[in-house]
Amino acid sequence: MKLNPEREMGETWLRFAAHWIAACYGHFLRVLLPLLVDYSRGSPWQPFPRWWVMVSFAAGSTLVAAVINANLPITPRELIKSVALGLAISSTVVILKLV
Repeated sequence: MKLNPEREMGETWLRFAAHWIAACYGHFLRVLLPLLVDYSRGSPWQPFPRWWVMVSFAAGSTLVAAVINANLPITPRELIKSVALGLAISSTVVILKLV
């Protein structure tokens, strides 16, 4: 009986990429949701930081989330955990005012 390799534990590049994409989505939500709230209230747009700060912050937070979850299988439940971890790491860094 052969087991499905996507359901076994262990790290592979496919799992890393899947969890990294999910963490990118979580980081994107942390950036997008405040903009939508400001837009719906009619507030003026907030200036974004320099592009390289934003890109390096996104890369760092999503890579940390992907490395933590890379050994998990690729299932909807585990991918939602990666989205939540990407959102949580991004939010924590912003709350601590590290960026």
